[in-house]
Amino acid sequence: MHANDKSVKEMRKTERFDVTAVVRIIDIPTGRDIGQLVNISEEGIMIMGNEPIADNSIMQLSLVFDSSSGSIPDISIGVESLWTQSSSDDANYWTGFYIIDISEQDAERVKNMVSSSPM
Repeated sequence: MHANDKSVKEMRKTERFDVTAVVRIIDIPTGRDIGQLVNISEEGIMIMGNEPIADNSIMQLSLVFDSSSGSIPDISIGVESLWTQSSSDDANYWTGFYIIDISEQDAERVKNMVSSSPM
């Protein structure tokens, strides 16, 4: 499933914004880097990683901004994976997540990020 797939767009309540900055996605419990942020909305994120993530997985993630972007604090979110699709070369995987837990402060930061897109 690709971000431009019509059925995915129809399910979304808010538009996602492409991310041009390097934002690494870290699995908080394990400290493992699971991929890079591709796009974001107030309700969810899409990442590209090198391993598939099972549908309906509940995860605690940290969005870690590239240090060249300045000292931007990490954003912590609880998410549920909705789908995973291999890339055209089968070397990477796209995964869509729904945000199920986020602090008020981080939610406000995400809202500001998407309203001032591009990132």
